[in-house]
Amino acid sequence: MNLAQAAQPSVSLALFFFAIYVLLAVGIGIQAARRESEEDFMIAERRVKGLLIIGTMTAGMFDGAVLSIYIAYVYQFGFSAMWFFLGLSFGFLFFRSVAGRIKARADAVKAYSMPEYFYQVFGRRCGIMFSIFLVTQFFGYLAVNFIISGKVLHSIFPALPYTVAVAVGAAIILTYLILAGFKAVVRTDLYQLVIMIVMVVTVGAYLYKGTAIRSEDLDLTRMGAGNAIGFFVLSSFGILVAPDLWQRVFAARDVRTVRYGFAYAASLLPALALVITVVGLATKHYFPNLKSEDALVAGFAYLLPYGFREFGLVLLYAVALSSSDTVTFVVSSIFTRDFQNYCSRYSEDSMRMLTRRFMIGFVVVAMVTAMLYSRILTLAFSLASLNLALFPVVFGTLFWKLRERAVFWSLVATLLGVAVLCAGRSLTPETATLSFPVALVSLVALHLLWRRAARQDEPRSRAPAESERT
Repeated sequence: MNLAQAAQPSVSLALFFFAIYVLLAVGIGIQAARRESEEDFMIAERRVKGLLIIGTMTAGMFDGAVLSIYIAYVYQFGFSAMWFFLGLSFGFLFFRSVAGRIKARADAVKAYSMPEYFYQVFGRRCGIMFSIFLVTQFFGYLAVNFIISGKVLHSIFPALPYTVAVAVGAAIILTYLILAGFKAVVRTDLYQLVIMIVMVVTVGAYLYKGTAIRSEDLDLTRMGAGNAIGFFVLSSFGILVAPDLWQRVFAARDVRTVRYGFAYAASLLPALALVITVVGLATKHYFPNLKSEDALVAGFAYLLPYGFREFGLVLLYAVALSSSDTVTFVVSSIFTRDFQNYCSRYSEDSMRMLTRRFMIGFVVVAMVTAMLYSRILTLAFSLASLNLALFPVVFGTLFWKLRERAVFWSLVATLLGVAVLCAGRSLTPETATLSFPVALVSLVALHLLWRRAARQDEPRSRAPAESERT
């Protein structure tokens, strides 16, 4: 079989499934917007619980960007790509163990975003640095999701230009985000989790029947120790510094609810990944000469039968957009709270109105970027490297009292290091982890340096006081 021989999706049937998806997503936004307060819009009144907490924590980690990267590595290395999801599971369990202290402090200072939390801990300079890291990272992340969703929608409706397909996805998420904000994010995440489970189980079960799994595809060491460790570290450490998860912790009803959500996400994600692995293996079996980053879309577009293909592609499209709304809202709320914390002019403005303006601007810029740039793997590993660079500071804050100057200059040094890595254009799971030792060494060295300087200053400060008493 080749791509030219494969049947094209039925436009009318695909349009039917697509219309149902859009109506349900927008309908959820309209329903969530009823009798909505400002606190509802910004943080779902900090009352998220039950199935909503499971849905919102799981859906955010199983989106288009994650699936595209994962299936690309399954296409190349088989089941050894599972190290990524094993790392995610470990990261969720670790975050669960420290979520109590994070939730308690966030509730005490009424934090709405991760940078605002660290603004309260370290002050203005470090808060701004966290914002720079996270806004840069999530801008690229949104662009990746728009690239993938655009490719999926273009494969569903071939007559639709790729640029228009990207714009359609942006318009869908903006519609319900402007209506209901974070409350819409949480509710659509549960809807999208149901879509994910249906998609993974049905597509995986169908493709498994006709796919010959070779023994080398089952080898968990096939991608090499460096890439395997890199995948595990990027995903497990990245969980603790994911600003969307922090915002979900802030929005949860209590610590018990947070731990409940993390536990279910840690078990659901590897199970879903194990089943969806079949897509990558089946695509490799039938189309061995594809670019690996196109394997996800090709598997859905060309390996499923009539009816099932159209249904599966629309489900994949929904999954591809599943984190785009979260990313858009998280970054926009970071801008909102930064403007209110750092600029007195905006301190009394409505958070809801400011966030809506930032959402529109952020989506437009990310959409244009996705139209002009489509190298998914390079962009994704650049963002993962930037994400990993925050881990030493975030982890250290939970257990030690770090010096503000050490944290600030460590973040500056690490940001420069990541820029050098990205400029080299040779990022892999292995090389992307190099930002971690740079961040760790610079933080520890600077912390010890300024602690020593402070101790040397103490006798000098005591001397004048003692002479005055004499």
